[in-house]
Amino acid sequence: TTTTTTTTTTPSSSSSSFNKQAPVVLVGFSGVGNEILRLGNSLLNNDNFQTIPIPETNEKGGLVELIGRNKEDGDNKIDILTPDDISNLITKRELSHRDVMVLDFSNELVVDREELQSAMMTSLEYLYKDINALVVYINVDAKDGLMNKEASKLQKVLEDDIIKSSDYEISIKNEGLDVDTVLAMQELVSNAPTQQYDKKTFTDCTVMETTSSNSSPDEASQLEEEQEEAWSAMECELIRIIAHAHRPPIPVGSPYTFQVMGPNTFYLSLSFPHIALSKPYIPAMCADTDAMEYRVDLLSDRNSRRNVLHQLQLVRRYCRPNAVRAPVIPFGNGVLTNELPVVYTVRTADQAGTFPNDERGIRQMLDLLGLGLRAGVEVLDVESAWDPNLVDPFLHGAVTKHPQTMILGSHHVVGEEVSTEEAIELFQKCALDGRAHGAKVVLSIADSERDTMARDAALIASGVAENDPTKVAIPSISLVLGEVGLHSRTINLPFTPVTHESLPFVAAPGQLSAKEIMKRRVERNIVKPKQYVILGHNIDYSVSPQMHNAAFKATGLPHNYGRADVEHVQEFVDSELFQSQSFGGCSITIPHKQAFMKHVDVLSDAAREIGSINTVTAVYDDMNDNGKRTLYGDNTDWIGIYSALHRKLGAAGDTADDTEGGYALILGGGGTARAAAYAAKQLGLNRLFYNRTPSKARDLADQFGGDVLQNLSQSEEGGLGRVLKTASSSSSLKVVISTLPAAANFELPEFVFPQKPIVFDVNYKPYNTLLLLQGESFGCDTVRGSEMLWGQGVEQFQIWTGRLAPYGVMKDVVLKNCLPTKEQE
Repeated sequence: TTTTTTTTTTPSSSSSSFNKQAPVVLVGFSGVGNEILRLGNSLLNNDNFQTIPIPETNEKGGLVELIGRNKEDGDNKIDILTPDDISNLITKRELSHRDVMVLDFSNELVVDREELQSAMMTSLEYLYKDINALVVYINVDAKDGLMNKEASKLQKVLEDDIIKSSDYEISIKNEGLDVDTVLAMQELVSNAPTQQYDKKTFTDCTVMETTSSNSSPDEASQLEEEQEEAWSAMECELIRIIAHAHRPPIPVGSPYTFQVMGPNTFYLSLSFPHIALSKPYIPAMCADTDAMEYRVDLLSDRNSRRNVLHQLQLVRRYCRPNAVRAPVIPFGNGVLTNELPVVYTVRTADQAGTFPNDERGIRQMLDLLGLGLRAGVEVLDVESAWDPNLVDPFLHGAVTKHPQTMILGSHHVVGEEVSTEEAIELFQKCALDGRAHGAKVVLSIADSERDTMARDAALIASGVAENDPTKVAIPSISLVLGEVGLHSRTINLPFTPVTHESLPFVAAPGQLSAKEIMKRRVERNIVKPKQYVILGHNIDYSVSPQMHNAAFKATGLPHNYGRADVEHVQEFVDSELFQSQSFGGCSITIPHKQAFMKHVDVLSDAAREIGSINTVTAVYDDMNDNGKRTLYGDNTDWIGIYSALHRKLGAAGDTADDTEGGYALILGGGGTARAAAYAAKQLGLNRLFYNRTPSKARDLADQFGGDVLQNLSQSEEGGLGRVLKTASSSSSLKVVISTLPAAANFELPEFVFPQKPIVFDVNYKPYNTLLLLQGESFGCDTVRGSEMLWGQGVEQFQIWTGRLAPYGVMKDVVLKNCLPTKEQE
């Protein structure tokens, strides 16, 4: 179901809100753990952050401290980078996106020198406002981090100004301390209390006394592991925030929004006063949910910004090793696959929450929502009930500075009933004047006869949007409060809030678990089990059944995926499965990618241009699957190729800038070569085609544009070497994509490799082809066919289901089946 919104304030999807060619800036006050410098070094040591060298220098980035002693002047002179210095370094490309700048105000040179503090603040403001750099405030707790007294005082003075000159924030307590320091602290405060939760009542914290004055070696070893884990979580959080900030803005009404809040997706409400209390339940909960809701209004200490941020980071820390349905997040040259999205909520008293809802309370609520933006949350719940004069400035800032966070407009009707017309108006109001990516309306009813009213209102609002060219549809969540609303949670397909079987309480009356809801949907024929297959010939080797079945299981969907091994397409068309109402679609591999095209009703633009399909989706006209069905043909092979190359080519910045004038050499002439040519075209690469059958290469050049090579010689006429030699200096060979059979044992001439092209072999068995091994031996970046396999499979899954795929699950299954054994190596 969808609802109404406008598009006038939707941000552009072409770029992020900061300068991606500028260095990452870490600012704050370190404690004795030297947290800011350590985080900077850990970021520089991350392979994905440092994969692509600084342009024209072939060097990796480095750590740049804003202030330091001049060693050449006997440590007597203090050097500080002024705005002019920073500008010159960036102009000379001596300071770039691969560098990390550190502004640590706890530096002994700074804490008692007001003129240096002022100079550092001037440089920080220049980096933030003029350079538009990504600035992250590393908020170290002065007490827990054992910050020195002078730095602690200065932190209180400068913190507000630092917050104004940064967009993101990380809260650190004692994670940066080493074990000896922690043990010494525990010795000093051996009689100080630590909290232990009374699990019987789940209503309060019972303070218990613990001591560690005589820690055994085993206890010290355990503490060391805990500190390492805690610090590692801080490093992961910094990487996640940078990855989040680098994502393109998410337009209202975009396909991605409908996948995040797609059919049969769920988010689990955490209603603990202390997030540490949720830790025992997190592994089980992560297996059944697509996101975690962080209820700030239910925290025992919601007035401390450090605590609110730190508790949120604990949610991510606990979920990270257990995330099953986490989506993929690009990061530099690689991806993050274990970051479960967070829905950040501050629910007010009138809206079924606990936060004060007077004017002062609403202002405080908006401040807390701002913390969610600074923490880089994926979804921010914003109530639609409050004064636009208060809410609109906040939403404007969210759209302009944090367009990677999706806004969920919400309204809860508590203790009274409304009419269907009023419910429709609530959905429209939850669109937040075109700034909400989703709308959530929760109604109250007296009896179950009106339990479909919320959904009915959503459908009507959707119809209004579809008939108004100035509006755009967004996902809607339509629910009814309490036990009387159980059916509403069953029929609400997108992004349903749930509880979990393992929890001793529910966040709200009437909540069901995801398993309970899916069981009810299957029993009521709302979700129908579908059969999918891979269609091809001699396909016993295919990993697709294992990959897709694992994905269906991970997302709780009742579908099945098998094989249809036939020599001729007509055999499958005549089969009982294909004619069945349970047929959901199929993957298509050789030799049927082109032959099956005549059997589909609608082709995607990509499939039509490529001239082959690998994905078929059956869509039925009515909910009972009794009407006419339409078969849609698509090609996701090109996406599997494109996604991997885009990350590697575009990790240093906008892909178009990095690839302009560069070449892609495409080897082969079949259907996959066509997909590769289409992907190269989308990447802005000039195409070079080579095939032992020149006519096939010419067909590709005629279809996709580009040049046909007569040979791969360095010096012969019509050869690769001649083309590259006559090209401009910027037109280097960026990519080699081989679609040749692995059995061909193809290798490239060695003169190609000094240009360090990315070498992509579409074969996923064997894992190591001769071409890939050759590329690696020359220090080239490589992409294996296994990555293309799960990349195109992820896209297939999302087309079939309408929801985000469990990327990590699908990737792991492919690698498990493709990685060579020790004997094979």
